[in-house]
Amino acid sequence: MKRLLFGCLAGLFALPLSARAEALQPHKAVYDLALSRLKAGALAGASGSATYQLRDLCSVWSASQKLDIEVVNGDGSSSSISYQAATLEDKDAHKLVFHTIQSQDGQVTGETAGEATRQRHGEIVVRYTKPQVRRITLPARTLFPLQQTQALLTAAHKKSLHLALDLFDGSSEAGSIPTYITLGVFATRDASLASPLLQGHQAVPISIASFGAGASALLPDSAYSDVLWSNGVEDHLLIDFGDYVLSGTLASLKDLPRSPCH
Repeated sequence: MKRLLFGCLAGLFALPLSARAEALQPHKAVYDLALSRLKAGALAGASGSATYQLRDLCSVWSASQKLDIEVVNGDGSSSSISYQAATLEDKDAHKLVFHTIQSQDGQVTGETAGEATRQRHGEIVVRYTKPQVRRITLPARTLFPLQQTQALLTAAHKKSLHLALDLFDGSSEAGSIPTYITLGVFATRDASLASPLLQGHQAVPISIASFGAGASALLPDSAYSDVLWSNGVEDHLLIDFGDYVLSGTLASLKDLPRSPCH
């Protein structure tokens, strides 16, 4: 769900998976989002839902996500905010195809589309088709979304406590998003929903501070935390949107079959 929001150390883009790290679990997760904290006096409340799907298509991962939030203002009026994203990501981290749409009250407020290709020496060339045709180049340390998830799992298995990662998920025209991540330790933890997909797996708490695409600010402009299971499923979300903070718990979780590969 980190790729749902907005919103590495040199050489980390080639970080191999630990022998202890497990394969990512193809799944569909639906989350209930509830108000955890208000930080702006002009708002009276906020709530919503989120859906994340991960499919294994042999040589690529297909991921889709949708976030719907209803914000209630102090005068009783409300506003609906929606974010949708779909990606195809090579398992060898060579290419990412992306499409994102943001809207408010049914009106599109932002859209990105295009593809990012890693070059021979590691740097990434991004070719946008929306909102306008343009091309940018990102440094070799930049990770794609599921590559980031695998790097986090590997770091957690190695008992690393901190990571600095540059993420590119296609959600911003400005390019990659600098993030600073704090990791806990793997342990047996309670899930918000009983599911056979989580039985026998341990989980690690993770906190991510994002500094905005291309930004060099000292303070993060968004924050996110969750509990990440060893198979890549997320739970116990805490999403800081600035004016308000939402908590997310699993409402449903189901397995998605893997495509037959030849």
